[in-house]
Amino acid sequence: MKLGEIYRTFVQKGIEADPRGKERIEAILEDSKKALDKLDGIKKELADKDVTWNPYTDCRILYGEEDREISSLLAGIDITPGEIVLADRMEDKGKKIDLVLAHHPHGIGASNLDFVMKLQPEQWAKFGVPIAQAESAMAARLKEVHFATKPRNHTQTRDAAKLIDMPFMCAHTPADSVGYQFLKEYLEEKNPYTLGDLCEVLLEIPEYQEAEKVGAGPEILVGSSKGTCGDKFVFFTGGTSPGPKAIKVLARAGISTIITMHMTDALKKECESEGIYVVIAGHDSSDSIGMNLILDEIEKQGVEVHACSGFFRHKRT
Repeated sequence: MKLGEIYRTFVQKGIEADPRGKERIEAILEDSKKALDKLDGIKKELADKDVTWNPYTDCRILYGEEDREISSLLAGIDITPGEIVLADRMEDKGKKIDLVLAHHPHGIGASNLDFVMKLQPEQWAKFGVPIAQAESAMAARLKEVHFATKPRNHTQTRDAAKLIDMPFMCAHTPADSVGYQFLKEYLEEKNPYTLGDLCEVLLEIPEYQEAEKVGAGPEILVGSSKGTCGDKFVFFTGGTSPGPKAIKVLARAGISTIITMHMTDALKKECESEGIYVVIAGHDSSDSIGMNLILDEIEKQGVEVHACSGFFRHKRT
């Protein structure tokens, strides 16, 4: 496959799995086109043009030409310059790597993470939260994330890739949305009654079995094993965690149990206050689900996949 084809595969799979629906995505892309058209001068010259067809700022080719041929890639949850060098070193060991694929975002994907977080209020609205309340609950968190990401070293890993001419890309929200749909449908089918049952059915999933081996498997954060699940909400996609105000609006919408990858102490305290149960499924293991499902499609096109840095490879096809 060409690098550009892999990139577009991730974006397309993300759109297909997006909780907002295809019609809403088309509207978002149209708004991005209009905003780009309004720019002029240096702002327009430097603007990210991919926003006109890719609604996920945290999924980008970070280094490499789109027509580069990719027959083998190294995928990881967190990629640092160390993994870039590892990919280069693997060639000396007889395994040529043509692309390093990160799950968590780098570059513009990290600095504009708040853009994809706007997915969350629209997702909550589908669970009965009035959209104005949802957007209001997220507003302060969007601003917090926007400015918190700015001081990071956005080019450190990309620079390493560039120096040794190693194609490099990240694919965050598309994979998370695919993982969200998988787990949502899985739990609807299994329909666990108690939190203990919920943890048991999660452990039937290979990615969570692997996490359990290293002490990072599914665990009840708020509640007890005998607690009744009730209406469940899978908190898997949309950049990063929301602020504590989100918990109140979800509670008012009737959510009883949140299944999430991780949770801050502030959010945990709010869940305890609002009487919402929380099950931590696991971070890297949950990230691995969506990555695996998309990489299954990419492997069908003849690309060999190697796993590193917290990514557990499990093939479903």
